[in-house]
Amino acid sequence: MGNVELAQLEAFLQVARHRSFSRAAEALFLTQPSVTARIQTLERELGERLFERTGRSVTLTDAGIAFMPHAQRALTAVQEGTDAIEAVRHGDVGSIRVGASSSIATYVLPRVVKAFRKTRPRVHIHLTSGSTEEVIDHLLAGEIHVAVSRLAQHPDIEGSHLYNDDLTLVVPPGHPFERAGRVAVAEVGREPFLFFERGSSYHTLVYSMFLRVGVVPESVMELDSLEATKHMVSAGLGIAILPAFSVQRELEVGELIAVAIHDMEQPAQREVGVHILRNRAIAPPLRDFLDILTSVYGAENPFGKVEALAVGSDEA
Repeated sequence: MGNVELAQLEAFLQVARHRSFSRAAEALFLTQPSVTARIQTLERELGERLFERTGRSVTLTDAGIAFMPHAQRALTAVQEGTDAIEAVRHGDVGSIRVGASSSIATYVLPRVVKAFRKTRPRVHIHLTSGSTEEVIDHLLAGEIHVAVSRLAQHPDIEGSHLYNDDLTLVVPPGHPFERAGRVAVAEVGREPFLFFERGSSYHTLVYSMFLRVGVVPESVMELDSLEATKHMVSAGLGIAILPAFSVQRELEVGELIAVAIHDMEQPAQREVGVHILRNRAIAPPLRDFLDILTSVYGAENPFGKVEALAVGSDEA
């Protein structure tokens, strides 16, 4: 079809609709010679005459009649594309890519995503989970828009504290610690202990807690799943220190029992943060996601000051 332009198609459709070059020019807010020039250029590109001009009468040729529905579809497709961009500009459609630590993706984000879906039902969410190191690497590589993980420091990343991830000692029902209610770190270290994933921040935090008081825990098992760890504790195979948010349901129904450790020098917890690339513009859907995520924890969106993109979906 050569180098047919949208302006030529618009002129063609207006002339065909009005059967007049002058009325087509009025509809397009152009001069009649401009409309005539566009039609002549279009006819040269197509190699066919599209109109018969007899005095003041303008009628479509057979070629013009055949071409008309295709010209209309082409303009309609462009208009639909323009509408789609406008929808993205206002955040009605698009997608955001979120990375999160495995435990956060499992226990924290579902209610955030549920709230987000109510406000942006047509925005698609891509969720990637992994270790803190993995999701931060994804963020630096531009593969995700936001990372929710242990608070990390990097010159190319802007991070903000979201909440403290408290850790809780849990034992099976009927364990002697249940009757005691409160125990010492040394007592915990003498029990069969289940560790979660060597190399994870949880493992490091818990092991450091023991080392500070000179205790080497009796590790009987090491697991890479919080769900598996909970089931092992519930089955009486050991005790564990796990993120408080991961055991809420089990504590409520009595499958696990929480026990306080009274002589810890400081609370067992890790800082969880939300991270974006520094100086990265934020599209409306991502801004809403950050607003909801931070409001859940009573915080203000720390990235509200970042200039929003005029348009953006997968490139938030």
